Amino acid sequence: MLRTSLAVAAGKISAELIKVFHVGSGTSLPGKVALKVDSQLLSNLGRQVRQKTVSITGTNGKSTTAGLLSAFIEAGQAQVVHNQLGANMLPGITAALVKQSSLIGRLSADYGVIEVDEASLPGVAQAIRQDLTVVTNLFRDQLDRYGELDTTARLIHQGIENSGGYLALNADDPMVASIGRHFPPEKVVYYGVDHVDYPHDIALNYPVPFPKEVTDCPVCQASLNYSKTLYGHLGHYACPQCGFARPQPQVLADTIDINAESTQIKLHWESQPSVNLTLHLPGLFNAYNLLAASAAVYWLKLPLSQIERGLSRYTSIFGRAEKRFIDNKPVMILLIKNPIGASEVLKVTATDPNARLVIMINDNYADGRDISWLWDAPFELLRQASRPIVVSGHRAEDMALRLRYAEVPSDLIQVEPNIMSAFYHSVREAKPGETVYVLPTYTALLQLSQAIGSR
Repeated sequence: MLRTSLAVAAGKISAELIKVFHVGSGTSLPGKVALKVDSQLLSNLGRQVRQKTVSITGTNGKSTTAGLLSAFIEAGQAQVVHNQLGANMLPGITAALVKQSSLIGRLSADYGVIEVDEASLPGVAQAIRQDLTVVTNLFRDQLDRYGELDTTARLIHQGIENSGGYLALNADDPMVASIGRHFPPEKVVYYGVDHVDYPHDIALNYPVPFPKEVTDCPVCQASLNYSKTLYGHLGHYACPQCGFARPQPQVLADTIDINAESTQIKLHWESQPSVNLTLHLPGLFNAYNLLAASAAVYWLKLPLSQIERGLSRYTSIFGRAEKRFIDNKPVMILLIKNPIGASEVLKVTATDPNARLVIMINDNYADGRDISWLWDAPFELLRQASRPIVVSGHRAEDMALRLRYAEVPSDLIQVEPNIMSAFYHSVREAKPGETVYVLPTYTALLQLSQAIGSR
């Protein structure tokens, strides 16, 4: 216990020094320092969670899903430990637990809600108990780090085996749903979407098909048949050769209505009547995040009313469809990092006729060095733009070139590599009634957060 106390103290001191000297965000380094003192610290703290620990993994939506689930649990007056700043590798998770612990290494929490990087899941699952693992989706993302989708799926499968816990899987993603085949049916909860309504048919105005990254059966590699496509490769599918098909979800969105400001969801649990929910986040991807969090609530056997109460207290995570007012002008910040995520974000901007865009592309390690994904994202949706589009970041010129190939009028493309200059220029230029949509990659988002996060 003495070593644990020393490790927590070392982590807390390093966090304070980082804050005093403004030398970083402090989301991971305190965890690295603490683990140097006690390599078993995460296990020692994690076992102090009194009830259940839920991990959230997958390509897109981890931070929002974890944030929603924390709000739903806290609506029942329970204490939650949560790596809410999104640092989701071993040091970042450790730093979050250190922050919520006392100086003598006591962690007071009823539940743990832990966002976990896909590649880190096997190691994290060995270090900390995970009673339920929620998998959001699997898309191509940072190929230089993760490799192709089957590699990521294997890492998640290994992590779930290491945890020995239960699973909540996205039934509409064939790669995710196929993981459930390797576990007893009673250990798996599925969630999914039945029907989606957009304010207008975006696809009718889009010149090429939206990207679909999985076309073959993950079991036998035959071509999947889709009776309904929702986004990317998510939908209602079946394999004509081996019989693998979308599982029936226990947690289901009967209907989802999408608009630029919010999302209406008719949520149905296996044995309960439907309830109508309003999620003040735009986009089908955020509706899936709510479903993933709801599946965890379902498994935890918490009342459905906690979802309704939790939604009323939920506040957006910075950069995850968060709306801010800068100089009294509305700003919506939407992280982009891979083709499918960018596709859904661009659909959100397409539903707003008063959108003014700033696209910030960096290629640091945390973003992924390979930015070829820009050519797989449907920036053709912007070819009808009538307002200037500012491109910024280390790869601003590459983004400008992509927009030219998407047939965005060249006189509307403005290049400003400096992220903060690009941001404030766009805010100044915004006319009454316009919303500035900022689409940054991860490290661009961090830079933006440090500058305006507290405003």
